Amino acid sequence: MQLIGEYPVSVDNKGRLRLPTALLRQLGEKASEEAAYEFVVNRGFEPCLTLYPKAVWDNISAKLSRLNRFNERNRAFVRSFYLGAYPLQTDSADRILLQKPLMDYAAIGEEAILVAMDDRIEIWSPAQYNRVAMADPNAFSDLANQVLGGGDDGAGSTDDDFFGMFK
Repeated sequence: MQLIGEYPVSVDNKGRLRLPTALLRQLGEKASEEAAYEFVVNRGFEPCLTLYPKAVWDNISAKLSRLNRFNERNRAFVRSFYLGAYPLQTDSADRILLQKPLMDYAAIGEEAILVAMDDRIEIWSPAQYNRVAMADPNAFSDLANQVLGGGDDGAGSTDDDFFGMFK
């Protein structure tokens, strides 16, 4: 699954937001007209929410279930990851209902921005998202170099070169 795009949405006073049609199309067809899209939402690493299609969540949960729970770090991570997790499904108008504690965590009010990233969707308050989106381009360049291309001096080995996998 490769989800992409940014989608500003309105949030009603009950905490419901409609998932944009362009985003739903990327998720694929529902089993039937009456069927709902199923998700799990939880707290993101930053002050945002992460919306996982159910199949993606199930895959992550299966991996987490294999962690050694006798290890304190593993327990702490699993506990934090599941903190605030909640199952969701779309209603007949393709809306989802966000829980109040999750909305408070992400500072989501009357508006939100959905950011599709690979196999999941982040849900941001516009103010928080603008802080992230307005990051210094040089900081992004440095981050790209560290994550994708050979470290500080850019002289990484071709085995570690992210773009080498496209050759």
